[in-house]
Amino acid sequence: MVTTTIHLAPTVVPVSAPPIRDGGVVSRQGRIIDVGERDRLTASYPDAEKCEWQGVMVPGLVNAHTHLQYTSFSSVGSVRHPDYVTWSARFVEEYEERRNDDWAQSARDGVHASLRNGTTCFADIVTDVAALGILDEMGVAGVAYLEVIGVDEEAWKSHVEETLASTVAEAPISGDSTVGISPHAPYSLDEPVLKHLARLANDMGRRLHIHLAESDTEDDYYRNGRGALAERVAMRVGRPWGVLGRGGTGMGAAEFAESCGLLGPTTHVAHGVYLGKDGRRILRERNTTTALCPRSNLGVGIDPPPIRAFLEEGNPIAVGTDSLGSSPSLDLMADVALLYDLARDQGYQGEDLAPRLLRAATIGGAEAMGTRGAVGELVAGARADLAVFDVDPVPDQVLESLVTQGASRCSATVVAGETRYRRT
Repeated sequence: MVTTTIHLAPTVVPVSAPPIRDGGVVSRQGRIIDVGERDRLTASYPDAEKCEWQGVMVPGLVNAHTHLQYTSFSSVGSVRHPDYVTWSARFVEEYEERRNDDWAQSARDGVHASLRNGTTCFADIVTDVAALGILDEMGVAGVAYLEVIGVDEEAWKSHVEETLASTVAEAPISGDSTVGISPHAPYSLDEPVLKHLARLANDMGRRLHIHLAESDTEDDYYRNGRGALAERVAMRVGRPWGVLGRGGTGMGAAEFAESCGLLGPTTHVAHGVYLGKDGRRILRERNTTTALCPRSNLGVGIDPPPIRAFLEEGNPIAVGTDSLGSSPSLDLMADVALLYDLARDQGYQGEDLAPRLLRAATIGGAEAMGTRGAVGELVAGARADLAVFDVDPVPDQVLESLVTQGASRCSATVVAGETRYRRT
């Protein structure tokens, strides 16, 4: 027998529609079939089971940039580092020490931690293949992006291309979790390989996700082949490859990424702190979303994202936690709250700040992964992914209350109609 359930709450926030007082969401077979006011829903579905929640109900949050396999790296992410290069060295040290860790279990732990904070969909960058199928295994939505890093053209031609293509093609997927490709960053791969990856993803119909303009010396790397990041990369690679070998390209981060075919509507980037006005324009023109990760930025010793500029210039944005290797928790609402404070500190005065940030943490992430309509909003046909927050909304300011008070206050999470977390 197919069960129909009405999830009821004092306030329901569909995100793509105005908040509903005393409303509910009707689910059947893991999908939303109706959203509206309590009285109409209970009258329309008299035989449905009723589940009463106290608080504000929203769509399951969408974490648009994380590395779930590094959930065991909290000793790195709990510390603020003085600069990006120092953090990078510390991260590599931790990775080398943990090379034989159970990456799949660490990723599972990351999913559980995220569910406790209301996140049900992930853009998960996967470095080790052992963690590649975890989204599918755990029944959560998103894209697992298999990472490629430190590869030159010789290695690409000899074995990497064939291995990558077969691994991606054979990885387990479902209707709501798929597999993409992540060229780690334009500085961490040989230039020809970046172009090969863009073509491969296009040929396979897979999405791309890259780190871009995260380091404060990254732009100098692309333009001039100099700076602290260039020195770090040359040391790791053992030679001045690609861009470094020819003394830079004269292009900024976004322009260089575009020249390699990496940008477009099937790509989204993480961080974007140092894109500058021209770089943000390029991403905007290419319809490429930027996942902002403000707490991670603080942890790795760089500047906060220029959220005011992203908002006022009209760039599509999403929100990510990054991993516990650079951030203190996987609580996406903590990043949303910080973005709110940063926007106000940077001078953003718009009354639309709270709804735009909540949209970034839900629909924005769905759009970044090409899954708009399936996740990130409470609408008929979407997955029945819900999160409930025990905030006490100020009358007529429910979104403001949710955005500023939601961190650490998730009381329940529902995934495809099944309650996966309930605070006791």
